[in-house]
Amino acid sequence: MIKKLTFSNDTKADLTFNFNVQGPFEIVKSKTNSGAKHPMAITQTPTKVLKPKVETAFCLQPLKIVELHVKFMAPKASDNTEWPMIMQNTRNGDLVASFGNGDTQSFELLGQLMRPKLMLLTEFSSRNDKAQDELDFGICNVDVRRTITIFLSNIT
Repeated sequence: MIKKLTFSNDTKADLTFNFNVQGPFEIVKSKTNSGAKHPMAITQTPTKVLKPKVETAFCLQPLKIVELHVKFMAPKASDNTEWPMIMQNTRNGDLVASFGNGDTQSFELLGQLMRPKLMLLTEFSSRNDKAQDELDFGICNVDVRRTITIFLSNIT
C-alpha cells in the first residue's frame, strides 16, 4: 500500500532538509511546489539509469509544500518466516527529516500485515466424537449423489 504524506513550511525562512525511511518502507515518489533547490539535490538523471531516483532532498520556501508517497514493503504471503500464520502482524518504521541545522524530526510509520480468518459453516451441526467439525454425507449408494450446502465466511 502506498500512502501520500504532505508537509508544509509555515515559517518565514527556507527549510533545507532531506528525508529517509527506516524499516520496511520506501519513498516511491516525491514532488514539491517550491522553486528553491537543495544544494545537494540530484540535478539530472544519468542517461544509462532506466528508473530515475526519487528526490528526497528539498529546500522548502515559506508557504510551499512537499508531497511524499511512501510504500509499505510487505513480505510475500507464502513466506511464513517473515509473515507468520497469525491474523495480524505489525511492522514499525520511521520517516526521518534531517534539517540543515543538524536537527531531526521523526514520523512514525506503521504497516499491518493481516490474514483472513475463514470459517466453514454447514446447514446442520456435524461434529464427530472428538468434537471436531466434519462434513457428514451419511451412508450413500455409489450410484446416488448427495449434496451438502456449505458456507464460507470471512470473520475478519
